[in-house]
Amino acid sequence: MIRTMNKTLIDRLNLLLREKDMSPQRLSIEATGARETVRKILDGTSKNPRIDTIIKIAAVLDVSPQFLMGDDEASPKATPGSRQKSAPELPARQDMPLDVPVMGTAAGSHLKGAFELGSGVVDYVRRPPTLAGSRDVYALYVEGSSMEPQYFQGDLIYVHPHKPPRTGDIVVVQCKNADHEPTEATLGIFRKKNGHAVTIGKRNPIADIDINVETVKSIHKVLSVNELFGV
Repeated sequence: MIRTMNKTLIDRLNLLLREKDMSPQRLSIEATGARETVRKILDGTSKNPRIDTIIKIAAVLDVSPQFLMGDDEASPKATPGSRQKSAPELPARQDMPLDVPVMGTAAGSHLKGAFELGSGVVDYVRRPPTLAGSRDVYALYVEGSSMEPQYFQGDLIYVHPHKPPRTGDIVVVQCKNADHEPTEATLGIFRKKNGHAVTIGKRNPIADIDINVETVKSIHKVLSVNELFGV
C-alpha cells in the first residue's frame, strides 16, 4: 500500500512539475525552505514523507493533498475550504517577493566555510510573509554534515542579522583569522560568549567548539520554521 502510494506520489509530482515547468529544487524551496525535499521523494530516499510536507507541496502546486497522494476520486484542484482546514491561507507564490539574497554557503564544520558577506549574491529566494519589512535578511545554503539531522547538505536557511541570538538558537558565526585570509562562516547552536571565546554546538558528532572571540566578526541568528511562518 505504501509502495503504491509512493509510486503515485512520484508520478504525480513529475507530471505536475512538467506541467508547471518547475524544477524539484524550486518546488522544495517554495514549499519547505529546503532544497532537497522533493528530490528525496522523487529518488526514493524519503520513502514515507510527512503529511505536513505533502500539504505544503500540494499548496505550491495548487492541487489537493489527497490527489497528490493518489486518491483518484479527489479533485485535482485544491479547494479554499480544504486548504483552510489543512494549512493557514498563504499568499500566492508569485505574490511573495523574490528578493531575499542567497549570499553563499555556511559550513557545518569549523573552519571550512566558503561564505563571505559582500562577496556577491549567488541566488534570490522568496521572502516569507512574516519577513515583510525586515531589513538585511539574507539566506545561505548549508554545507557539510555536522548539523544533521537538523540541517542537511544543500538546505536553505534564512538569517536575520538584527535579531539577537539566545542560548540554544542556531547561529551563523563569521570568522576572520588574519587580514589576508577570507572571511569564513560556520553554523552551530549558540551556547555562550565571553571575553575569550564564542562557544557553539554541533550535532554530528555531538560536540561544543570554542572560537577565539578575536576572530569573530559577527554572530547572526538563523530563523526557525516557527519564526518564518508565524506559527
